[in-house]
Amino acid sequence: MKEYNPSSWSLTKRLLGYIKPYLSTYLLINVTAFGREGIYSLIAPLLTMLIIDYALVPVAGKTNGFMELIMNWTGARDRFQLLIILSSLMILLAIIRSIFFVLHRYYRGVMSQNILRDMRQQLYNALINKSFSYLGQVRTGQIISRVTSDMNAIDMFYSETVREAFRMSLQLTITITILLTINTNLTIITLLPLPIIFVTTRLYMGRVRNQMAATRTQFDSLNSVLIEGITAQKLIKGYGQENNFADRFEKENQEYVTRSLRTLRTQAAYTPSNTMITAVGTALILTFGGITVYEGGFTLGGLIAFGIYFSQLVGPVRMYARLIDFYQDGLVSARRVFEVLDLGRDVPEPKHPLILPRLRGEIEFRDVSFSYSGTNETLHDINLKVLTGEKVAIIGFVGSGKSALTELIPRFYDVTEGQVLIDGCDVREVSLKSLRSQVGMVLQDIYIFSATIRENIAFGKPDANDEEVIQAAKMALIHDYIVTMPKGYETEVGERGLTLSGGQRQRIAIARVLLTDPSILILDDATSNVDAETEVLIRKAIDRLLMGRTALIITQRASTCQNADKVVVVDKGCITAIGEHNDLLKTSEQYRLLIGSQTMVLEQEADE
Repeated sequence: MKEYNPSSWSLTKRLLGYIKPYLSTYLLINVTAFGREGIYSLIAPLLTMLIIDYALVPVAGKTNGFMELIMNWTGARDRFQLLIILSSLMILLAIIRSIFFVLHRYYRGVMSQNILRDMRQQLYNALINKSFSYLGQVRTGQIISRVTSDMNAIDMFYSETVREAFRMSLQLTITITILLTINTNLTIITLLPLPIIFVTTRLYMGRVRNQMAATRTQFDSLNSVLIEGITAQKLIKGYGQENNFADRFEKENQEYVTRSLRTLRTQAAYTPSNTMITAVGTALILTFGGITVYEGGFTLGGLIAFGIYFSQLVGPVRMYARLIDFYQDGLVSARRVFEVLDLGRDVPEPKHPLILPRLRGEIEFRDVSFSYSGTNETLHDINLKVLTGEKVAIIGFVGSGKSALTELIPRFYDVTEGQVLIDGCDVREVSLKSLRSQVGMVLQDIYIFSATIRENIAFGKPDANDEEVIQAAKMALIHDYIVTMPKGYETEVGERGLTLSGGQRQRIAIARVLLTDPSILILDDATSNVDAETEVLIRKAIDRLLMGRTALIITQRASTCQNADKVVVVDKGCITAIGEHNDLLKTSEQYRLLIGSQTMVLEQEADE
């Protein structure tokens, strides 16, 4: 898989682009943020100063425009009356702030959850359209962690970083403006420690991003071991490997803890710089502000208000540390999610796809070579023509390229060289949907969904009516079994169809293909692992499935080869022989080796 490493700026722009459809909600978030913090931050310290300077410790001869307005409007002149009025205004301000807080939290959730819904949908759509070569390189645990933990990190980016960045910038701007208005010289002195935070932040950002990426990668590995331990329970218990798997999980778990703690150490080292700002700033306010009060240039209320405003300045600076964490974590997760969105579709839809009509079923491999990795060739110089309605058996040793040959037909992979033609059309030029809808597959590894039997049969044709589903089941010789079940076709079959036997799953898969009525069939002869009675039923069902269709059958069985129109022998990615069964027994030594002990029986039957 090629390296995927977009810049932080490109990731940021892309994340912010998801806000565009919800711009009105984002504006409401900012408006309510101003109502929640801006108004309160502006007025609350002012009210505190007025309470101290006019009600608690009155300053002779001091005037204030806002205070004069209140006294003229209410007629209050008594210190106690002024205390009650100013305190009531403080309570009213808190109520207004609470209303804005509720609205702000709600709209923040609306925006972030809608964006995550869109992103999850895009991620899932991308996954189900990935090439098999990409999915073969990505472990299940990696995918699951990107849908869960990575999405949670991106949620924090939207619900915290994007929202708080505006609020804190607003609060920072208001606070500095007010501080400069109260006392310019003291403000300049107390802001001197701020450059330290920018230096430490820059050093921190460069280091923590790589550590977070390594931690997330390790979480993928931990997830993969967890999933394997659950899905392979029978195999693990059957071979007595419980302790080995527990040790493997413990190793991955400990490595995840080690990487997480390394990241936490870096994050923890960043925190003292914020504490230092608070301590130094407070000391400067008490020292220089106290001297100013002592000299009569500053009231006690003014000094306390200045301290409150300064604490509102320190709050955003402190919060920036958390936001940088959320931002960096969000970028790391965004890179991993966007990697899934952007990479791995090496079987693209043509720009101007040809919509296939009903296929006749003629298949031609013309000078085809293919490689999964782009280096070692799995198939080399394949030339093969399958006529309409022919039944072709494909036989070869394990790893010879049989499956790769058939997987090129529905275009699960693209050829490295040459062409795969269906009815004379290059499969790379046709619509994937119109191609795959006419290629049916019954493979050895049957997948049954956690749904009803009816839903499983109708998977390829969801709009099929009950009559069509029942007819397909009858042709697949599974109907009689289905009707004996308590809920018939509405019976839930459990995860991966574990409540069904192997033969029943195989016949449901055959019914699924029959319902879609494909022109071309790809079969993996899967009757070797079932009992004789079930094998007879499956073979009868397959015979019905084959009628009137072109079929490629991967097999190791002499009986299948004997019934085929022709047999293709594959070895080390090349076709070494093509012909009928009896002819190949005479002309191909490799074919005789593949058939093995069954050859003698079939030769005797042929002589009789």
